[in-house]
Amino acid sequence: MIEPFFGFSKVGYLQELFNRYGEDFKVAKGWKGEDGEIHWTKHRSVLECWQSEEGLKFLADANNRGGLPNELRIDIDAGDRTPEAVRKQFDDACDKLEKFGIEYLGFTSGSRGYHIHIMFIPTRNIDKLKLRATKERIIKALGGELLKVNDSPMLTMEWSPNNKTGKPKLPLRGEAVWLDVNK
Repeated sequence: MIEPFFGFSKVGYLQELFNRYGEDFKVAKGWKGEDGEIHWTKHRSVLECWQSEEGLKFLADANNRGGLPNELRIDIDAGDRTPEAVRKQFDDACDKLEKFGIEYLGFTSGSRGYHIHIMFIPTRNIDKLKLRATKERIIKALGGELLKVNDSPMLTMEWSPNNKTGKPKLPLRGEAVWLDVNK
């Protein structure tokens, strides 16, 4: 099993993501209140949070993050399907990625679905339209939600509790890697 946060603290993991990609991203904390509703903190910039003790505490408590420009996050939601059907879609998607030599990390969502993360090789000169088209093709081929093709939607952060269930998002398949779309 992959070690939580690859051996970093949560704050160190978020810093490592920033350092590798050189791009700021948002984090937030979501939780299910006593009223049964999901509540959210304000989405905050990781870079901004590093500037104060209060911000560092916020990072340590965050359980959701936005995507990175060089990251594809495939969200496989359960909807009204059986757990077996959702797991089959996840396993089929992972099998396809492996067949084509695309490395990824596949996680439980902490709820009833699954998340697959693919990290693209960061480059300042990347063609953003080509990257988006590549992301869309992969998401469509694997049956994920096209809504998540952009970087802004929040997803449960790796190894963190899901805001609805409190169960952690845990790795199931794959390895952490980079995919070069500039070829």
